Amino acid sequence: MHNLKTAGLFTACLFLLLFSQARAQQNDEGQNKTVSITVSARVIETIELITIRNIQFGNAQPGQNQINIIPTRDTRAGKMKATGRPDASIKVSYVRTWQLSRTDGPGKLNFRYRVAGNTKDDQSTAELLQNDNRDLHFNSDGEYYFWIGGQANIQNAQPGNYQGDFTIEIEYI
Repeated sequence: MHNLKTAGLFTACLFLLLFSQARAQQNDEGQNKTVSITVSARVIETIELITIRNIQFGNAQPGQNQINIIPTRDTRAGKMKATGRPDASIKVSYVRTWQLSRTDGPGKLNFRYRVAGNTKDDQSTAELLQNDNRDLHFNSDGEYYFWIGGQANIQNAQPGNYQGDFTIEIEYI
């Protein structure tokens, strides 16, 4: 017990001695030492994405091997509108292929998305987008429009309804 008290007292004295030496060195140099902390924050502006219309696959006809929805001209294409900071440059990327699941039983179907975009609400003048687009920008009202289409081979697909997701990422650059 005596050794424990002595060890605690020795540790406390050693700490005070080191603290005193550090202060003495600072005073001997005649300089005031300051600590500077820089804080930076990145404010993330929001971009809102609104689904106006889902892709309409329609009914496949007997003998039909493929579904093909051309986003620049097909009325069955899905439509979305992004809103953000007017005239801001944006980067758009999306998942190109997604597996659709049959809703009424087992079955999968691979769908390859194709996306067109435009600063105007005009599908006929929209341009096909690649997977990672950096040359895009919101219009003066802070809007950008997307039309979503794609294709799927349905030759071996089970009859039924299929559903899946479309993932798109839009960010300011």
